[in-house]
Amino acid sequence: MYRKKNQIFEMGLCVADGVIILASLILSGLIRYGSIASWRRTDNIHMACVSAVLIHITVFYFLKVPDSFFRRGRYRELIVCIKHSAVVAVCMIFFSFVIKTDFMISRLMAICFFCIDVPLMWLVHLAVRNRKRLFRINVQKQEDILIISDRERIQAVVESFRRSKETAWAISGIILLDSQDDMESFMDIPVARREENYLDFASKLVVDEVFIQVSSIQQHEITLKKMILEFEKMGLVVNLNLDLFDLGSSGEKRIYQLEGYNVVAFSSHLLDYRMILLKRAMDIVGALLGLIVTAVLAVFIAPFILRESPGPLIFKQERVGKNGRIFWFYKFRSMYVDAEARKQELMAQNEMSGPMFKMEDDPRVTKIGKFLRKTSLDEFPQFWNVLKGDMSLVGTRPPTLDEYRQYESWQRRRISFRPGLTGLWQVSGRSDIKDFDEVVKLDLEYIDNWSLALDIRIICKTILVVLGRKGAE
Repeated sequence: MYRKKNQIFEMGLCVADGVIILASLILSGLIRYGSIASWRRTDNIHMACVSAVLIHITVFYFLKVPDSFFRRGRYRELIVCIKHSAVVAVCMIFFSFVIKTDFMISRLMAICFFCIDVPLMWLVHLAVRNRKRLFRINVQKQEDILIISDRERIQAVVESFRRSKETAWAISGIILLDSQDDMESFMDIPVARREENYLDFASKLVVDEVFIQVSSIQQHEITLKKMILEFEKMGLVVNLNLDLFDLGSSGEKRIYQLEGYNVVAFSSHLLDYRMILLKRAMDIVGALLGLIVTAVLAVFIAPFILRESPGPLIFKQERVGKNGRIFWFYKFRSMYVDAEARKQELMAQNEMSGPMFKMEDDPRVTKIGKFLRKTSLDEFPQFWNVLKGDMSLVGTRPPTLDEYRQYESWQRRRISFRPGLTGLWQVSGRSDIKDFDEVVKLDLEYIDNWSLALDIRIICKTILVVLGRKGAE
Protein backbone atom coordinates (compact mmCIF):
# COMPACT_ATOMS: atom_id res chain seq x y z
CA MET A 1 0.00 0.00 0.00
CA TYR A 2 1.43 3.36 -0.99
CA ARG A 3 1.84 5.73 1.91
CA LYS A 4 -0.23 8.92 2.05
CA LYS A 5 1.55 10.82 4.79
CA ASN A 6 2.94 13.47 2.43
CA GLN A 7 -0.52 14.26 1.09
CA ILE A 8 -1.93 14.40 4.62
CA PHE A 9 0.83 16.79 5.70
CA GLU A 10 0.22 19.01 2.63
CA MET A 11 -3.50 19.15 3.38
CA GLY A 12 -2.80 19.99 7.03
CA LEU A 13 -0.37 22.75 6.09
CA CYS A 14 -2.85 24.11 3.53
CA VAL A 15 -5.59 24.24 6.19
CA ALA A 16 -3.26 25.92 8.71
CA ASP A 17 -2.20 28.54 6.17
CA GLY A 18 -5.85 29.05 5.22
CA VAL A 19 -6.74 29.80 8.85
CA ILE A 20 -3.86 32.31 8.99
CA ILE A 21 -5.07 33.92 5.75
CA LEU A 22 -8.58 34.33 7.17
CA ALA A 23 -7.28 35.68 10.48
CA SER A 24 -5.06 38.19 8.67
CA LEU A 25 -7.95 39.26 6.43
CA ILE A 26 -10.27 39.79 9.40
CA LEU A 27 -7.63 41.74 11.34
CA SER A 28 -6.89 43.94 8.33
CA GLY A 29 -10.65 44.52 7.92
CA LEU A 30 -10.91 45.60 11.56
CA ILE A 31 -8.00 48.01 11.07
CA ARG A 32 -9.63 49.44 7.94
CA TYR A 33 -13.26 49.68 9.14
CA GLY A 34 -12.95 49.74 12.95
CA SER A 35 -15.50 46.98 13.60
CA ILE A 36 -17.09 43.93 12.00
CA ALA A 37 -20.48 45.67 11.92
CA SER A 38 -19.08 48.64 10.03
CA TRP A 39 -17.25 46.31 7.61
CA ARG A 40 -20.45 44.28 7.05
CA ARG A 41 -22.42 47.40 6.19
CA THR A 42 -19.82 48.32 3.54
CA ASP A 43 -18.86 44.99 2.00
CA ASN A 44 -19.88 41.36 1.69
CA ILE A 45 -17.57 39.80 4.32
CA HIS A 46 -18.61 36.23 3.49
CA MET A 47 -17.71 36.68 -0.17
CA ALA A 48 -14.33 38.18 0.80
CA CYS A 49 -13.52 35.26 3.11
CA VAL A 50 -14.59 32.58 0.62
CA SER A 51 -12.60 34.29 -2.13
CA ALA A 52 -9.53 34.50 0.12
CA VAL A 53 -9.70 30.76 0.90
CA LEU A 54 -10.16 29.72 -2.73
CA ILE A 55 -7.34 31.99 -3.90
CA HIS A 56 -5.11 30.68 -1.09
CA ILE A 57 -5.67 27.03 -2.08
CA THR A 58 -4.87 27.80 -5.72
CA VAL A 59 -1.73 29.79 -4.85
CA PHE A 60 -0.62 27.23 -2.23
CA TYR A 61 -0.43 24.40 -4.76
CA PHE A 62 0.60 26.58 -7.70
CA LEU A 63 3.67 27.89 -5.82
CA LYS A 64 4.30 24.38 -4.42
CA VAL A 65 4.61 25.68 -0.85
CA PRO A 66 4.92 22.18 0.72
CA ASP A 67 7.89 21.17 -1.47
CA SER A 68 11.15 20.84 0.51
CA PHE A 69 9.32 22.19 3.59
CA PHE A 70 11.65 20.49 6.09
CA ARG A 71 14.82 21.06 4.07
CA ARG A 72 14.74 24.78 3.38
CA GLY A 73 16.25 27.24 5.85
CA ARG A 74 14.40 29.86 7.87
CA TYR A 75 15.26 32.71 5.48
CA ARG A 76 14.18 30.75 2.44
CA GLU A 77 10.98 29.95 4.35
CA LEU A 78 10.45 33.69 4.84
CA ILE A 79 10.79 34.25 1.08
CA VAL A 80 8.20 31.53 0.42
CA CYS A 81 5.78 33.18 2.88
CA ILE A 82 6.34 36.61 1.30
CA LYS A 83 5.64 35.24 -2.19
CA HIS A 84 2.53 33.41 -1.00
CA SER A 85 1.08 36.41 0.82
CA ALA A 86 1.95 38.86 -1.96
CA VAL A 87 0.30 36.74 -4.67
CA VAL A 88 -2.81 36.19 -2.53
CA ALA A 89 -3.06 39.94 -1.81
CA VAL A 90 -2.67 40.90 -5.49
CA CYS A 91 -5.22 38.28 -6.59
CA MET A 92 -7.66 39.48 -3.91
CA ILE A 93 -7.34 43.08 -5.13
CA PHE A 94 -7.86 42.01 -8.74
CA PHE A 95 -10.81 39.75 -7.90
CA SER A 96 -12.49 42.43 -5.77
CA PHE A 97 -12.03 44.91 -8.62
CA VAL A 98 -13.71 42.51 -11.07
CA ILE A 99 -16.74 41.92 -8.78
CA LYS A 100 -16.65 45.26 -6.98
CA THR A 101 -20.41 45.20 -6.44
CA ASP A 102 -19.86 42.57 -3.71
CA PHE A 103 -16.73 43.67 -1.89
CA MET A 104 -13.66 45.85 -2.33
CA ILE A 105 -10.12 45.29 -1.00
CA SER A 106 -8.57 48.73 -0.55
CA ARG A 107 -4.83 49.41 -0.76
CA LEU A 108 -4.67 50.04 3.01
CA MET A 109 -6.43 46.75 3.71
CA ALA A 110 -4.12 44.86 1.33
CA ILE A 111 -1.01 46.35 2.95
CA CYS A 112 -2.29 45.49 6.43
CA PHE A 113 -3.15 41.97 5.28
CA PHE A 114 0.36 41.46 3.87
CA CYS A 115 2.09 42.86 6.98
CA ILE A 116 0.03 40.61 9.29
CA ASP A 117 0.00 37.46 7.17
CA VAL A 118 3.74 37.18 6.40
CA PRO A 119 5.06 37.09 10.01
CA LEU A 120 2.17 34.92 11.23
CA MET A 121 2.63 32.37 8.46
CA TRP A 122 6.41 32.37 8.87
CA LEU A 123 6.22 31.79 12.63
CA VAL A 124 3.70 28.96 12.22
CA HIS A 125 5.87 27.29 9.57
CA LEU A 126 8.93 27.55 11.83
CA ALA A 127 6.92 26.14 14.75
CA VAL A 128 5.79 23.16 12.67
CA ARG A 129 9.35 22.46 11.56
CA ASN A 130 10.72 22.70 15.12
CA ARG A 131 7.76 21.15 16.95
CA LYS A 132 9.90 18.48 18.68
CA ARG A 133 12.27 21.03 20.20
CA LEU A 134 9.63 23.66 21.01
CA PHE A 135 6.71 21.57 22.21
CA ARG A 136 8.29 18.18 22.93
CA ILE A 137 5.70 16.55 20.68
CA ASN A 138 5.99 14.51 17.53
CA VAL A 139 2.91 14.26 15.35
CA GLN A 140 4.76 12.09 12.85
CA LYS A 141 3.88 8.43 12.77
CA GLN A 142 6.96 6.25 12.95
CA GLU A 143 7.78 4.43 9.71
CA ASP A 144 9.77 1.19 9.95
CA ILE A 145 12.09 0.61 7.03
CA LEU A 146 14.25 -2.30 5.86
CA ILE A 147 17.47 -1.25 4.10
CA ILE A 148 19.13 -3.34 1.38
CA SER A 149 22.64 -2.17 0.54
CA ASP A 150 26.32 -3.16 0.50
CA ARG A 151 29.15 -2.63 2.95
CA GLU A 152 30.49 0.39 1.05
CA ARG A 153 27.30 2.44 1.38
CA ILE A 154 25.43 1.15 4.41
CA GLN A 155 26.78 3.63 6.99
CA ALA A 156 25.94 6.69 4.86
CA VAL A 157 22.44 5.33 4.16
CA VAL A 158 21.70 4.63 7.83
CA GLU A 159 22.92 8.07 8.91
CA SER A 160 20.85 9.72 6.21
CA PHE A 161 17.61 8.09 7.39
CA ARG A 162 18.36 8.85 11.02
CA ARG A 163 18.92 12.55 10.24
CA SER A 164 15.60 12.91 8.40
CA LYS A 165 13.40 15.81 9.51
CA GLU A 166 10.51 14.86 7.24
CA THR A 167 9.78 11.34 8.54
CA ALA A 168 10.40 9.55 11.82
CA TRP A 169 12.22 6.56 10.36
CA ALA A 170 13.01 3.49 12.45
CA ILE A 171 15.46 1.16 10.70
CA SER A 172 14.16 -2.28 11.59
CA GLY A 173 16.78 -4.30 9.71
CA ILE A 174 19.57 -4.40 7.12
CA ILE A 175 20.22 -6.86 4.32
CA LEU A 176 23.81 -6.74 3.04
CA LEU A 177 24.31 -7.98 -0.51
CA ASP A 178 28.09 -8.37 -0.42
CA SER A 179 28.91 -9.36 3.17
CA GLN A 180 30.96 -12.53 3.57
CA ASP A 181 31.36 -12.43 7.36
CA ASP A 182 29.01 -13.37 10.16
CA MET A 183 27.98 -9.81 11.05
CA GLU A 184 24.77 -9.95 13.08
CA SER A 185 24.26 -6.24 13.69
CA PHE A 186 25.41 -2.86 12.42
CA MET A 187 24.96 0.29 14.53
CA ASP A 188 22.62 -1.76 16.77
CA ILE A 189 20.48 -2.79 13.79
CA PRO A 190 19.97 -6.52 13.01
CA VAL A 191 21.72 -7.63 9.81
CA ALA A 192 21.09 -10.48 7.36
CA ARG A 193 23.11 -11.57 4.33
CA ARG A 194 21.48 -12.31 0.99
CA GLU A 195 22.60 -15.95 1.18
CA GLU A 196 20.30 -16.35 4.17
CA ASN A 197 16.54 -16.59 3.86
CA TYR A 198 15.93 -12.84 3.72
CA LEU A 199 12.15 -13.33 3.52
CA ASP A 200 12.13 -15.09 6.89
CA PHE A 201 14.39 -12.35 8.24
CA ALA A 202 12.04 -9.61 7.00
CA SER A 203 8.94 -11.47 8.20
CA LYS A 204 10.19 -11.37 11.80
CA LEU A 205 10.56 -7.56 11.66
CA VAL A 206 8.10 -4.69 11.64
CA VAL A 207 8.53 -3.31 8.10
CA ASP A 208 6.49 -0.62 6.31
CA GLU A 209 8.87 0.05 3.43
CA VAL A 210 12.05 -1.22 1.80
CA PHE A 211 14.90 0.97 0.55
CA ILE A 212 17.52 -0.36 -1.90
CA GLN A 213 20.87 1.38 -2.44
CA VAL A 214 23.77 -0.51 -4.03
CA SER A 215 26.99 0.42 -5.84
CA SER A 216 26.15 -1.57 -8.96
CA ILE A 217 22.60 -2.57 -9.87
CA GLN A 218 23.87 -4.64 -12.82
CA GLN A 219 26.08 -6.73 -10.54
CA HIS A 220 23.11 -7.66 -8.32
CA GLU A 221 20.44 -7.51 -11.05
CA ILE A 222 19.02 -11.05 -10.65
CA THR A 223 18.98 -10.87 -6.85
CA LEU A 224 17.35 -7.42 -6.79
CA LYS A 225 14.65 -8.41 -9.28
CA LYS A 226 13.74 -11.37 -7.09
CA MET A 227 13.77 -9.26 -3.91
CA ILE A 228 11.61 -6.50 -5.37
CA LEU A 229 8.99 -8.95 -6.62
CA GLU A 230 8.93 -10.86 -3.32
CA PHE A 231 8.58 -7.70 -1.20
CA GLU A 232 5.85 -6.39 -3.51
CA LYS A 233 3.94 -9.64 -2.94
CA MET A 234 4.27 -9.00 0.79
CA GLY A 235 2.47 -5.67 0.29
CA LEU A 236 5.50 -3.49 1.05
CA VAL A 237 6.51 -0.28 -0.71
CA VAL A 238 9.90 -0.89 -2.38
CA ASN A 239 12.07 2.19 -3.03
CA LEU A 240 14.99 1.81 -5.45
CA ASN A 241 17.55 4.61 -5.36
CA LEU A 242 17.55 6.55 -8.64
CA ASP A 243 21.07 7.90 -8.22
CA LEU A 244 22.42 5.03 -10.32
CA PHE A 245 25.77 6.58 -11.15
CA ASP A 246 26.52 8.18 -7.79
CA LEU A 247 26.04 11.69 -9.16
CA GLY A 248 25.21 13.08 -5.74
CA SER A 249 23.23 16.33 -5.79
CA SER A 250 24.26 17.17 -9.35
CA GLY A 251 21.24 18.27 -11.35
CA GLU A 252 17.73 16.89 -10.99
CA LYS A 253 16.27 13.47 -11.67
CA ARG A 254 12.73 12.38 -12.49
CA ILE A 255 11.27 9.02 -13.38
CA TYR A 256 8.58 8.63 -16.04
CA GLN A 257 7.61 6.54 -19.06
CA LEU A 258 9.18 7.15 -22.46
CA GLU A 259 7.62 5.11 -25.28
CA GLY A 260 6.89 2.25 -22.91
CA TYR A 261 10.27 2.36 -21.14
CA ASN A 262 10.57 3.34 -17.47
CA VAL A 263 13.39 5.89 -17.54
CA VAL A 264 15.17 8.25 -15.17
CA ALA A 265 15.55 11.75 -16.62
CA PHE A 266 18.76 13.57 -15.64
CA SER A 267 18.89 17.34 -16.14
CA SER A 268 20.62 20.36 -14.67
CA HIS A 269 17.20 21.97 -14.17
CA LEU A 270 13.82 20.28 -14.70
CA LEU A 271 11.24 23.03 -15.22
CA ASP A 272 7.63 23.11 -14.07
CA TYR A 273 5.36 23.15 -17.14
CA ARG A 274 2.93 25.50 -15.34
CA MET A 275 5.67 28.10 -14.92
CA ILE A 276 6.67 27.64 -18.58
CA LEU A 277 3.08 28.28 -19.68
CA LEU A 278 2.95 31.45 -17.57
CA LYS A 279 6.29 32.58 -19.01
CA ARG A 280 4.96 32.02 -22.54
CA ALA A 281 1.75 33.94 -21.73
CA MET A 282 3.86 36.82 -20.41
CA ASP A 283 5.96 36.69 -23.60
CA ILE A 284 2.89 36.91 -25.84
CA VAL A 285 1.39 39.87 -23.96
CA GLY A 286 4.75 41.65 -23.85
CA ALA A 287 5.44 40.94 -27.54
CA LEU A 288 2.06 42.34 -28.66
CA LEU A 289 2.61 45.53 -26.67
CA GLY A 290 6.20 45.75 -27.91
CA LEU A 291 5.19 45.37 -31.56
CA ILE A 292 2.74 48.27 -31.23
CA VAL A 293 5.59 50.45 -29.93
CA THR A 294 7.88 49.08 -32.69
CA ALA A 295 5.42 50.14 -35.39
CA VAL A 296 5.32 53.68 -34.00
CA LEU A 297 9.11 53.85 -33.68
CA ALA A 298 9.61 52.61 -37.25
CA VAL A 299 7.75 55.65 -38.62
CA PHE A 300 10.30 57.99 -37.01
CA ILE A 301 13.44 55.85 -37.26
CA ALA A 302 13.12 54.63 -40.87
CA PRO A 303 13.89 57.98 -42.61
CA PHE A 304 17.15 58.43 -40.66
CA ILE A 305 18.36 54.88 -41.29
CA LEU A 306 17.55 54.90 -45.01
CA ARG A 307 18.92 58.39 -45.64
CA GLU A 308 22.32 57.64 -44.07
CA SER A 309 22.69 54.13 -45.49
CA PRO A 310 20.33 52.98 -48.26
CA GLY A 311 19.22 49.38 -47.86
CA PRO A 312 16.75 47.33 -45.83
CA LEU A 313 15.23 48.92 -42.74
CA ILE A 314 15.30 45.64 -40.82
CA PHE A 315 18.52 43.66 -40.41
CA LYS A 316 18.00 39.92 -40.25
CA GLN A 317 20.57 37.31 -39.36
CA GLU A 318 20.60 33.59 -38.64
CA ARG A 319 20.96 32.96 -34.93
CA VAL A 320 21.07 29.81 -32.82
CA GLY A 321 18.06 29.24 -30.58
CA LYS A 322 17.05 26.63 -28.03
CA ASN A 323 19.09 23.42 -28.31
CA GLY A 324 20.64 24.42 -31.63
CA ARG A 325 17.52 25.48 -33.59
CA ILE A 326 18.29 28.09 -36.24
CA PHE A 327 15.98 31.10 -36.62
CA TRP A 328 15.97 34.52 -38.29
CA PHE A 329 16.83 37.27 -35.83
CA TYR A 330 15.49 40.82 -36.49
CA LYS A 331 16.77 44.28 -35.51
CA PHE A 332 16.54 47.82 -36.83
CA ARG A 333 19.64 48.06 -39.03
CA SER A 334 22.39 49.95 -37.20
CA MET A 335 25.28 49.12 -39.59
CA TYR A 336 26.14 49.64 -43.23
CA VAL A 337 24.81 46.97 -45.59
CA ASP A 338 28.28 45.41 -46.08
CA ALA A 339 28.89 44.99 -42.34
CA GLU A 340 28.95 41.18 -42.37
CA ALA A 341 31.46 41.09 -45.24
CA ARG A 342 33.78 43.50 -43.36
CA LYS A 343 33.66 41.61 -40.06
CA GLN A 344 36.55 39.27 -40.88
CA GLU A 345 39.01 42.10 -41.47
CA LEU A 346 38.17 43.53 -38.03
CA MET A 347 38.58 40.30 -36.06
CA ALA A 348 42.07 41.31 -34.92
CA GLN A 349 40.49 44.23 -33.00
CA ASN A 350 37.99 42.05 -31.16
CA GLU A 351 37.82 43.15 -27.50
CA MET A 352 36.16 39.98 -26.24
CA SER A 353 38.09 36.86 -25.30
CA GLY A 354 36.29 33.88 -26.83
CA PRO A 355 33.97 33.41 -29.80
CA MET A 356 31.87 36.57 -29.26
CA PHE A 357 32.82 39.66 -31.30
CA LYS A 358 32.66 43.15 -29.76
CA MET A 359 34.55 46.26 -30.78
CA GLU A 360 34.42 49.80 -29.47
CA ASP A 361 33.92 52.44 -32.19
CA ASP A 362 33.08 49.76 -34.75
CA PRO A 363 33.46 51.51 -38.16
CA ARG A 364 30.60 49.45 -39.58
CA VAL A 365 28.09 51.19 -37.30
CA THR A 366 26.29 54.20 -38.77
CA LYS A 367 25.74 57.45 -36.89
CA ILE A 368 22.05 56.75 -36.37
CA GLY A 369 23.06 53.19 -35.53
CA LYS A 370 25.18 54.39 -32.61
CA PHE A 371 22.17 56.26 -31.26
CA LEU A 372 19.90 53.24 -31.73
CA ARG A 373 22.36 50.97 -29.95
CA LYS A 374 22.96 53.44 -27.13
CA THR A 375 19.22 53.67 -26.49
CA SER A 376 18.58 49.98 -27.34
CA LEU A 377 15.92 51.07 -29.86
CA ASP A 378 17.47 48.74 -32.45
CA GLU A 379 16.26 45.75 -30.38
CA PHE A 380 12.52 46.42 -30.75
CA PRO A 381 11.90 44.27 -33.88
CA GLN A 382 12.90 41.26 -31.76
CA PHE A 383 9.42 41.40 -30.27
CA TRP A 384 8.42 39.60 -33.49
CA ASN A 385 10.85 36.81 -32.57
CA VAL A 386 9.26 36.70 -29.13
CA LEU A 387 5.74 36.45 -30.56
CA LYS A 388 6.79 33.66 -32.93
CA GLY A 389 8.31 31.71 -30.05
CA ASP A 390 11.92 31.81 -31.27
CA MET A 391 12.82 34.01 -28.30
CA SER A 392 11.47 35.03 -24.92
CA LEU A 393 11.32 38.43 -23.22
CA VAL A 394 14.02 37.20 -20.82
CA GLY A 395 16.59 34.52 -21.55
CA THR A 396 20.14 34.07 -22.77
CA ARG A 397 21.77 35.96 -25.64
CA PRO A 398 21.23 34.11 -28.98
CA PRO A 399 24.67 33.41 -30.53
CA THR A 400 25.55 33.75 -34.19
CA LEU A 401 26.38 30.60 -36.16
CA ASP A 402 30.09 31.50 -36.12
CA GLU A 403 30.09 31.86 -32.34
CA TYR A 404 28.14 28.65 -31.81
CA ARG A 405 30.56 26.57 -33.89
CA GLN A 406 33.40 27.63 -31.57
CA TYR A 407 31.62 26.65 -28.34
CA GLU A 408 33.17 24.21 -25.91
CA SER A 409 30.86 21.47 -24.61
CA TRP A 410 30.14 23.20 -21.27
CA GLN A 411 29.32 26.47 -23.03
CA ARG A 412 26.61 24.76 -25.08
CA ARG A 413 24.34 24.57 -22.01
CA ARG A 414 23.57 28.28 -22.41
CA ILE A 415 21.39 27.41 -25.45
CA SER A 416 19.41 24.82 -23.46
CA PHE A 417 17.09 27.72 -22.58
CA ARG A 418 15.09 29.83 -25.02
CA PRO A 419 17.11 32.97 -25.88
CA GLY A 420 15.80 36.30 -24.66
CA LEU A 421 15.44 39.90 -25.70
CA THR A 422 17.13 40.72 -22.41
CA GLY A 423 18.83 38.69 -19.72
CA LEU A 424 21.08 38.61 -16.69
CA TRP A 425 24.14 39.44 -18.80
CA GLN A 426 22.46 42.50 -20.30
CA VAL A 427 21.65 44.00 -16.89
CA SER A 428 25.08 43.22 -15.42
CA GLY A 429 27.09 45.84 -17.31
CA ARG A 430 27.39 44.10 -20.66
CA SER A 431 29.90 46.56 -22.12
CA ASP A 432 32.21 46.13 -19.16
CA ILE A 433 32.41 42.31 -19.51
CA LYS A 434 35.25 41.38 -21.89
CA ASP A 435 35.56 37.67 -21.08
CA PHE A 436 33.10 35.42 -22.92
CA ASP A 437 33.33 32.82 -20.13
CA GLU A 438 31.87 35.43 -17.75
CA VAL A 439 28.96 35.94 -20.15
CA VAL A 440 28.35 32.18 -20.19
CA LYS A 441 28.54 31.97 -16.39
CA LEU A 442 25.90 34.70 -16.05
CA ASP A 443 23.65 32.89 -18.54
CA LEU A 444 24.08 29.60 -16.66
CA GLU A 445 23.37 31.35 -13.37
CA TYR A 446 20.10 32.58 -14.91
CA ILE A 447 19.19 29.09 -16.18
CA ASP A 448 19.95 27.38 -12.87
CA ASN A 449 17.98 29.93 -10.81
CA TRP A 450 15.18 30.68 -13.25
CA SER A 451 11.81 31.77 -11.91
CA LEU A 452 9.07 34.15 -13.01
CA ALA A 453 10.08 36.49 -10.20
CA LEU A 454 13.64 36.57 -11.58
CA ASP A 455 12.27 37.39 -15.06
CA ILE A 456 10.24 40.28 -13.67
CA ARG A 457 13.28 41.63 -11.79
CA ILE A 458 15.41 41.45 -14.95
CA ILE A 459 12.73 43.24 -17.00
CA CYS A 460 12.56 46.03 -14.40
CA LYS A 461 16.37 46.30 -14.32
CA THR A 462 16.46 46.36 -18.13
CA ILE A 463 14.12 49.35 -18.19
CA LEU A 464 16.36 51.16 -15.70
CA VAL A 465 19.50 50.25 -17.68
CA VAL A 466 17.98 51.45 -20.96
CA LEU A 467 16.73 54.70 -19.43
CA GLY A 468 20.15 55.25 -17.85
CA ARG A 469 21.91 54.19 -21.08
CA LYS A 470 24.27 51.96 -19.09
CA GLY A 471 26.18 49.09 -20.61
CA ALA A 472 24.91 49.52 -24.18
CA GLU A 473 27.18 49.65 -27.17
